[in-house]
Amino acid sequence: MNNFSVIISSSHTTALTRNQDGTCTFETVIPPFKDGEVPVQLLVKAWGKLAERVAAEFPLQQDAEIRGQIRLPKGGPIELHLSAFNTFPMGAISLVGRAGADPEVKFFDSGSTVAKLRLAVNRRSRDEEPDWFSLEIWGKQAQTAADYVRKGSLLGITGSLAMESWTDRATGEIRSKPVVRVDRLDLLGSRRDSEANGAHGAEASKPPSAGGWTPPSAGGWAPLSGGAL
Repeated sequence: MNNFSVIISSSHTTALTRNQDGTCTFETVIPPFKDGEVPVQLLVKAWGKLAERVAAEFPLQQDAEIRGQIRLPKGGPIELHLSAFNTFPMGAISLVGRAGADPEVKFFDSGSTVAKLRLAVNRRSRDEEPDWFSLEIWGKQAQTAADYVRKGSLLGITGSLAMESWTDRATGEIRSKPVVRVDRLDLLGSRRDSEANGAHGAEASKPPSAGGWTPPSAGGWAPLSGGAL
């Protein structure tokens, strides 16, 4: 018996079955992570209010996170006894990685703040290069990033994947790149590291003293240099 958490796809999930004992069940398939591996079939069971919530979400229209305990019954499929169930909007993404540089922070005359940075996420093999993701953070969380995030900071984020477009000034062509628009930012480093980063960034994160910052005209942001995403 183990704690288990996984993102399931609506396209790999069967219809819900309501049982007389008040439980509900559905089956889902976890695709293989690597070539040569086989998909894993799970029978998911829920009880009580959680069963009612799960039933209200079916048929699934988007991906969902399921958490619970794994059971291995004899002669049957692997069971997951559900303890948490969360649906995500299309394009939702959760990442844990390290900041590739100090965030680029901009302040608007309206009072809004935006922070941009790149996040390096390690792959399963230490021999492989990390994947790089461009993050866009707004509002109070942008101020948190400005105050506490520095190059090398360990971060956890949840957000949505979007395409950002702009006009190349040199060629006039429309270009685009994927960007993660962060809904939640978690500082995963030690408290001492966060406090040290906050002291270091206190002055750098202040808005300009006069005039503020004027956002670019239609065309968006210029892409960050470097690897994919």
